[in-house]
Amino acid sequence: MADPQTKRIVDWVTQHGFDRIALQFPDAMLPDAPYVVARVQKALPEKRAFILGDSSFGGGGVDEVGALHYGADCIVRFGHAEQQRGGDLPVLFVFGEQKDLESFNDIAIIASTIRAQDASCLVVICDLAYQHFGGPLAEAFLHELGQGEGRWRILMTESFEEASAGEILPRWHDWRWGTVDFAENWWAALGTLTRAAAARPNQLKVCGRAVTSVTERGRQPCYEHSLPDDTTILYVGLPASTLESCVLLRFGGVCPVWRLCSQAEEFKLSQGSTKVDRIFSNSLLQKRYRYVEAAKGAATVGILLVAAGGPTTLGRALAQRLEILLTKGGRKHYRFVVGQPTQEKLGNFPEVECYVLLCGPEQFTWDVQDLMVPICTPFELEVALGARRWTGEYITDLEELLLSAPMTHLLSALPAESEVVVQSLGKSHIKSITNASTAASSQLHSAPSASRPPPASITPGLHGVPWKYSQEESSAA
Repeated sequence: MADPQTKRIVDWVTQHGFDRIALQFPDAMLPDAPYVVARVQKALPEKRAFILGDSSFGGGGVDEVGALHYGADCIVRFGHAEQQRGGDLPVLFVFGEQKDLESFNDIAIIASTIRAQDASCLVVICDLAYQHFGGPLAEAFLHELGQGEGRWRILMTESFEEASAGEILPRWHDWRWGTVDFAENWWAALGTLTRAAAARPNQLKVCGRAVTSVTERGRQPCYEHSLPDDTTILYVGLPASTLESCVLLRFGGVCPVWRLCSQAEEFKLSQGSTKVDRIFSNSLLQKRYRYVEAAKGAATVGILLVAAGGPTTLGRALAQRLEILLTKGGRKHYRFVVGQPTQEKLGNFPEVECYVLLCGPEQFTWDVQDLMVPICTPFELEVALGARRWTGEYITDLEELLLSAPMTHLLSALPAESEVVVQSLGKSHIKSITNASTAASSQLHSAPSASRPPPASITPGLHGVPWKYSQEESSAA
């Protein structure tokens, strides 16, 4: 970490008056952690700085549980980090940067490729390591596409450099008026009209990142409900990253998505080594729809909450909502809090036929080939229960999932109260799942009991210590 980053940490800690600072590093940066904490401790001799050595599940989460075990007042998260966070401790993100750009010689060629699309709005989405490219890149596209006739509108996403405690979901939200913060406007709780008067529109977010409009007068926050219909998205980052998958799942079915890639390991626009490739979401959507079908045939669903690094506030709110939907759908459900979902942990509950993992996209197990039980996302479970429709606009952000459809809308979209027979492929039975209001039962029709072996008799087992069981003592006597 460079000296300017050390000064940024020191200024942030001094400004807020924190005493115990937890520094969290990804596994790849742990060898450099002692040198970083030594510089921070030297600059803040009256404070206590320490390193969180545990690996967070997914590699991008903020380990708030580990920090609270050591009484931390704040967390400094280095490297790639999850942008969806709903914890209680203040967090400062230190992403790091790739090599800066000096010029944009290829922008005219790239702009001509994008201009050929039937669109009038360009959204530049940069991964965290390339976020500092976003501003100069958007301004360069504004010069190429935002001039003359048929001028384009240029939007860009910005990452959150710090997160304060209680920023997510401590407020009242209505899709018609916006969000009300009762801590600042206590009088808004007096009635519907006062809530409407105090409500403010939310800033548009794309894949957990705030959207700003780039104009000749500077950058301005975008307060629209959604992106324009005639939008083209330009993703800047490495191929097959989590952010690229989220962009494709969310917008790949409704608008063109391009990837600004390079033949080398780093972007070198000044040397003319970059190109834009059109990327599609068909294969990703087909893979994810498999888990929708798996959730449809599950009579018992396990709700997984990731303890270390998970978006706790968002996860708890979403777990309560899914429990209501599962109960109305006649499904049994259990809630589990785990540090990391592994086959050894999930194998202890053979009655659970499908799990839903409540975490951000950076921590989600998109590749679950080593797990015997399917793990789906909250969006896939809501589609499987009939509360949502599969339209190709896949929602990966937990906050967007909570705010996009109120609970009353989801309950009204559930199927009518009638028995639903689901045949689970790969099983030797047919499950009859009924709605919770009728019986909330699950009947299993299997082979006749005559073909089954008789139950084994109960016999006492060994007891005592491994080196001398009680049976061994009696035989020796």
